[in-house]
Amino acid sequence: MEKLTFDRLIGIGIVLIVLADALAFLLHAGILVNAAWVLYGGLCILHPVCPERWKNSNLEKSALLGVRLAGVLCVAIGLLTRFAV
Repeated sequence: MEKLTFDRLIGIGIVLIVLADALAFLLHAGILVNAAWVLYGGLCILHPVCPERWKNSNLEKSALLGVRLAGVLCVAIGLLTRFAV
């Protein structure tokens, strides 16, 4: 398995949200979209990665904190919005 990079993390998020939207549309189950947002947010919180150009610099800690905050925001979107209604 290849190492998770920042670009892959963003790509996984886009694919996950698009697939969940398509499945929710086809199956008429909006809860899938909420679950996708929560899953992606959890991934960002549990395994934050920053861009390669920020590695080994004084910006790395700030970048990791930013990714974690973005994960918290994604979880909040998944829990607070009501796509299933």
